[in-house]
Amino acid sequence: MESKDCALVGTEKASSLWGVVYLFVFLAFFNFVFYAWDKIHVQPFKWRNPIQVGFIFILLPFPLLIGLAFRRTLKNELGKDLLSERTYQICDYWIALLLFTVYVVLEIYNC
Repeated sequence: MESKDCALVGTEKASSLWGVVYLFVFLAFFNFVFYAWDKIHVQPFKWRNPIQVGFIFILLPFPLLIGLAFRRTLKNELGKDLLSERTYQICDYWIALLLFTVYVVLEIYNC
């Protein structure tokens, strides 16, 4: 009988989870475009609105960029044999899951 590693359960879904993360990033950006249109064109002009829109535009891709940088670092360490394949699979899955959660919350919050 083969013992199954509990930590690796679900990690085979990491690549499809990354696809869902990219979908939610696109949806969050699309939602941001409508939010920016409402803030700038529909409501009366206030200097606070373009500043708020610019701030959201800067912060929206920030979690994805940090997650991709961390994933690339892990992949480089895996290539140098400083990291095990098991650890990389676990971290890759949890990075994708964390980013998925972040962008779902952004969609719920509605930017």
